[in-house]
Amino acid sequence: MDGIVYKCKVMYPPDYGMSAEEPASANLTVQGLCDKVKTEFLEKAGINAATFEPVKYKSQDMTGEKYFVKVNIGDQYYHLKIYDPHTPEKPTLMGFQDGKTEKDEIEYF
Repeated sequence: MDGIVYKCKVMYPPDYGMSAEEPASANLTVQGLCDKVKTEFLEKAGINAATFEPVKYKSQDMTGEKYFVKVNIGDQYYHLKIYDPHTPEKPTLMGFQDGKTEKDEIEYF
């Protein structure tokens, strides 16, 4: 088999296997995860906000679970990516996007 190269293309669905967008207000897991990363997010974003309300979310089941959450901060919206390892470890804020609006759909990032 010398000299033979096998190439394999991995195909991902367009949404990377994310769930449908759902309201965050009814999901205590999403609320709790947002509470746990709130301080870190506010520091990294360089903002001080009285309002920090998860509005909608999508999830992606991996080894653990990634949550993509739309958060209302006063008159601004941010999309947060949070990793929940489903272990005693603390959830991780993996990133966020600013400049979002209430109508922007949550997409993989």
